[in-house]
Amino acid sequence: MPDWPNRPSRRRLLTATAAASAVLGGCSMPDSATELQPDGDGGGERERDGDEPAETGPSNDSSDESAESPLEADVDATPLLVGLEVPWEIAFTPTGEVFVSERAGRLLRLDAETLLEAAGDPIRAGDVPDERRQEWPGESIQGIAIHPSYPDPAYVYLYYNVGGENRVGRFDAEASDPEATHEVLLEGIVGDHTIGGEITFGPNGALWVTAGTADKTPAQDPGSLGGTVLRLTPAGEASPDNPDIDGADPRVFSYGHRNPQGIAWLADGTPVCVDHGPDGRDEVTVLRPGANYGWPDVQGGPDDPEYESYDAREDIAPPLVNTGSDDTWAPSACIRYTGDAIPAWRDCLLVGTLQRQSLAVLSLRSSDADDEDSPKSDDAQQFDAPWLDDAYSVTAHHLLEDEFGRIRAVTQAPDGSVLLGTSNRDGAADEPFPLEHDDALVQLRPS
Repeated sequence: MPDWPNRPSRRRLLTATAAASAVLGGCSMPDSATELQPDGDGGGERERDGDEPAETGPSNDSSDESAESPLEADVDATPLLVGLEVPWEIAFTPTGEVFVSERAGRLLRLDAETLLEAAGDPIRAGDVPDERRQEWPGESIQGIAIHPSYPDPAYVYLYYNVGGENRVGRFDAEASDPEATHEVLLEGIVGDHTIGGEITFGPNGALWVTAGTADKTPAQDPGSLGGTVLRLTPAGEASPDNPDIDGADPRVFSYGHRNPQGIAWLADGTPVCVDHGPDGRDEVTVLRPGANYGWPDVQGGPDDPEYESYDAREDIAPPLVNTGSDDTWAPSACIRYTGDAIPAWRDCLLVGTLQRQSLAVLSLRSSDADDEDSPKSDDAQQFDAPWLDDAYSVTAHHLLEDEFGRIRAVTQAPDGSVLLGTSNRDGAADEPFPLEHDDALVQLRPS
């Protein structure tokens, strides 16, 4: 197998200069955010139906203010699985398996320990036995989610595309014929595989779905599924705690999104979302129940000549991050890192970027934190303009830039390592990608 171009050494991921080591330390998250609602539920106790699991919310631990910089992560990057066709999602089960979706409509089911021990001798996707490969009906598979109580029930959820329509379904992975157990839970999201595609369970057991829109019109209509973030029960019904939005589909949690492709939860349960903007203007937003995020009318600051400014519209929720018209990330997956293996990233948001071809590491600080005198590295991006959401200020660093190409998937493995999935065979990669071994799952683990 040919080597990766400019393969990152341990040194590439360490702070290289004194200025970089003086970056805003750690990835601080607040203990609570009183104006926000964990998982959007309001935090109150309620009776659940038999299909919804008990509360499993995250702890309220905050990062130490003296935590090291995200740039000080001492990690190695090695391929685990190669020869894939645009992997989209990596999902571990509590029973020691891992599911990997390929956009071509294929689902791989692997032993997690075998995969994680493949560093140095990566598995070739073509060598995965037929009984561990499922060709799914339809044009593509994007997101995967594992039922919070897996394997009781042993439901695996899929976001997939059939005939220009995106759907969410689930199947029983422990059945003798899993495909025969498939049931459609959600349909009618018009558009191809590039529109949304994330499904994930929140800390309170609700199923969240990102639905983008190929057409501008539906995004401002909460009665449409296009341009929304949806919140469902595990059975696919509207969450009983969803906001009451005038004229909205009852499954809608928020609307006015363009192409949301990742959701993560802060330490206090606050949901955040990454969204592809038009010609740059990519965003990270705090998700608030019933909020309108502005697309296609509002998409920039007061100096943006093409769109209305967020600060001019009180009815529109502003983002934490807007990259502006001159910087394109094309953000994909988003997770909050909670492991102990890479302490410098704990409580950071890890965001895969397609166009920027990097792993973006985002540190969030509450708006009342005193960091005016905290030095920043020269290559850090700081998002604290007055027209942005003032709940947090965000510092972003881009690691592994141009090392592995387009990064679509980001997942934390059970051992605390981080897995990245490349997207170099989707027709949009810049030279020298795709390489002979693309696409690949790459593991970042302590050196």
